[in-house]
Amino acid sequence: MLEKTQTAAPAIAPPAKPSLVKRALSAHAVMGITISAVLYIICLSGTVSVFKEDIHKLEQRGEPRVAYLSPESAQQAAEVGFNEEPSSAHLYIQMPSDGHSRALVQTDNQEHYVDESGALSDSIAHPWSTFLIDLHYYLHLPKSFGMIVVAIFGVFLFAMSISGLLAHPNIFKDAFSFRRSKSEQIKKVDLHNRLSVWTAPFHISNSLTGAMIGLAVLSIAALAPLKYGGDQHAVFAPVFGDEPVVDETPAPMANIAKALQYMAENHPEKPPVYVILHDPKTAGQYMQIMAEHPRRLIYAEKYNFTGDGEFIDTVGSADGTIGQQVADSVYKVHFGQFGGLPVKLAFGIFGICLLYIITSGLRIYFLKRRNKGRGAPALEGAWKGLIWGAPILMATSFAASMALPLSAPLLTRMFWIGLILSAVAGAVLAKQREGRAA
Repeated sequence: MLEKTQTAAPAIAPPAKPSLVKRALSAHAVMGITISAVLYIICLSGTVSVFKEDIHKLEQRGEPRVAYLSPESAQQAAEVGFNEEPSSAHLYIQMPSDGHSRALVQTDNQEHYVDESGALSDSIAHPWSTFLIDLHYYLHLPKSFGMIVVAIFGVFLFAMSISGLLAHPNIFKDAFSFRRSKSEQIKKVDLHNRLSVWTAPFHISNSLTGAMIGLAVLSIAALAPLKYGGDQHAVFAPVFGDEPVVDETPAPMANIAKALQYMAENHPEKPPVYVILHDPKTAGQYMQIMAEHPRRLIYAEKYNFTGDGEFIDTVGSADGTIGQQVADSVYKVHFGQFGGLPVKLAFGIFGICLLYIITSGLRIYFLKRRNKGRGAPALEGAWKGLIWGAPILMATSFAASMALPLSAPLLTRMFWIGLILSAVAGAVLAKQREGRAA
């Protein structure tokens, strides 16, 4: 009797581990998305920051409107403001202007609005604006380090803008072509390229000026110990002026009224925007009055005065070296603080276009992967969660700060925790959709 021979079932081979190349590609994709995400957050917060003065008015609506602060009222504001913090090494008075109908006095640790007589009003409370500016300037990192990080991303954006233009030799020739009948990928590529060309002057100048602002901090850190014995103020003295030797002998408050009267008589067409008093109520105190120069991109020329209110000289922001004039023009160019409301609105529109350029670039990347059979649903879902979560969280945090007495640190925690949860939720939902479709 023949026995039936049973053949053993073949053993199931364990799944092969991803190759080094595949793991490297995955890591490369994650890093690319992370860089794009950080760049998106910087550009989103920067777009909103263009309207920070208007946001201030919404956050603290009951403060006095001041059309004009007389020299005598400014003197009074300095006296009462300094009495709030007698140990302060600086005192600032922000003068009202066409775009800012409020006046304020600030010491090292306190800020107050003032009325037309120079009397103090409530302390300044702009928690959401503080959250917003710290996000755009520093990504809520320690300030010096954070500004360098943001500057590096400004360099990334500038390099991508230039390389994108160079990589498409016919990009200006095809500036108005849009292939609507083609695939989703081609339509997105066309719109991405068209917006990149039309808004190139904006995002090239904006990324360059942003990088300049941030890299100035790196310059201080690098040059101060090498050339100036660690004195960080000396690094920028050729640009923004040097400070005299400190003499802490007690003295009466500086004659701010006399200095402002000098400006009114000799430069009536150059309205003061800031009064800066260094070492107040000491024998070595001195003043700088920052005066706006109409039809110029410089933020302000600095007019130097002694503590007695006698004019000394100017720093040179308006008529000094080219480097001085460029350095003082960077802020206005970056934030669109020239030309009034039309320019601010244009910067807002250009900023939204830049956000679309960033998001569509990643969308094109994910479409290409999907068309090649290498879809990354979890990464794509996390990206969608972030680009929708960030503006929603910013709007939600603003509404919450208007309704509740929330501090800037609390708003910061709310934003970042919410953003992480939004990205994770996007990745999980995308994986679930993929599982149901399989």
